[in-house]
Amino acid sequence: MLIFLKIFVTFFLICNFFNNNNDHFVSGQILPPGFCPSPLIYRNSTDRQSDIDNGYMFIGETNCTSPCPSLIFSEKEWHRVFDMSLIAGTISMFALIFLIITYSPLVNNYKGYTRHTIGILFLFCGIFLTVTTDGRQLWDIDLGFKKYCPEPGRFARQSDTKCLTTAIFFQYGCVTALLWWAAISVDLWMTIRKIKISKIQFITYAVILNIITLILTFAPIASNQYGYGEAAIGCWLMDLKYQVGYFWAPVGFCLCVGCVSIVLILREIYKVSDAVKKKLLAKHLKPLMLIILMLSEFIYMFIFYSYTTSRRGHYHDVVEKYVQCLFIYAANPSVCKVDVSISAPAHFFFHFCMRLMGIEGLIFFGFTRQTKRIWLRSFWLNNSFIKKLIPSLTTISSEEKTSNSSHRTRGRRDTEYGESIEQSNDPEHSIELSGIESKN
Repeated sequence: MLIFLKIFVTFFLICNFFNNNNDHFVSGQILPPGFCPSPLIYRNSTDRQSDIDNGYMFIGETNCTSPCPSLIFSEKEWHRVFDMSLIAGTISMFALIFLIITYSPLVNNYKGYTRHTIGILFLFCGIFLTVTTDGRQLWDIDLGFKKYCPEPGRFARQSDTKCLTTAIFFQYGCVTALLWWAAISVDLWMTIRKIKISKIQFITYAVILNIITLILTFAPIASNQYGYGEAAIGCWLMDLKYQVGYFWAPVGFCLCVGCVSIVLILREIYKVSDAVKKKLLAKHLKPLMLIILMLSEFIYMFIFYSYTTSRRGHYHDVVEKYVQCLFIYAANPSVCKVDVSISAPAHFFFHFCMRLMGIEGLIFFGFTRQTKRIWLRSFWLNNSFIKKLIPSLTTISSEEKTSNSSHRTRGRRDTEYGESIEQSNDPEHSIELSGIESKN
């Protein structure tokens, strides 16, 4: 009986190919009124353009809309990448919270601030905003896909408050992290070269970087550009020209700056004597490794995005063939597959790279002597209650202060804002964060 039913449904649909009064499908095919083959969703549209603006993606000239998330990946693959964003993003989030607290005024007192520590703080704040506004988070697990798909077949748009809010923070975080990563790479080269800048110069370029970030974040709102796209796991810029102009073009520029800085840093290290080279590597190896790792991740993301963008036309052709297959085999849609050229593992790793940066930050900047010094001289470990509770901390803190005082008497002289020239040959007294020692 079931076989006869399938044959009847298929025969009925094929017969309707030639009914010119119904909705036209892609490539001239037509549909019965009110019908869309699964997983497409029927939308009884009275104002098609308004529905499109609100996030419905119609297939051809029909009232059938694409499901949300899109057909670009299977539901299992979508769940996999969203689960990754939850697990890796949560680990990265807590790592970044520790780093942000460590380098913020809550722990790091004013005398401990240098141009480098401020750059690190901005970098980690940017990454934090990125990983906590993209994908799935601890506080919205129960929402599932509804966070970005508020209604069946509708992709979230700027008119949805949650989408606009997360998109703004995501864009601001991405641009902030990128610009300050480039600034830190330049700063590392300046530190090795002992190039001096004044406090006013530092404040000026910090203000300029933040103004650029604000412009790149809020300008797209005027064109209603924020929304949830076909291959995304969060709300972001939708049109290609806005993505290129407000993000990927700045990414390309910052990558060039970072590459040039790394080459100059390696050149400076290469041309000094072996003894000095060892000292430079001891002081600057960790920040240099983090800069290079982030560079490789930015380059991968840039290449992946460029490739997938160039295949957009092919993707829409594949979807058209898939829809035609669904129409023909409506009684058995499981035989139809979306043969998309975008690799699911490559897409997975693209989103994983952003979350990996927070974990890398903890490895290279969280477990350092500098972090230890910041906490030991902070109010939180230098109050009467803690000293009575943990007497051993008093001894450790006193030894740290004695070490720093002894080091200063052996010849450190302050030069300009955020930098000091180290004259000690003892690598234990050299600072890992771009060779910058925070003052007591």
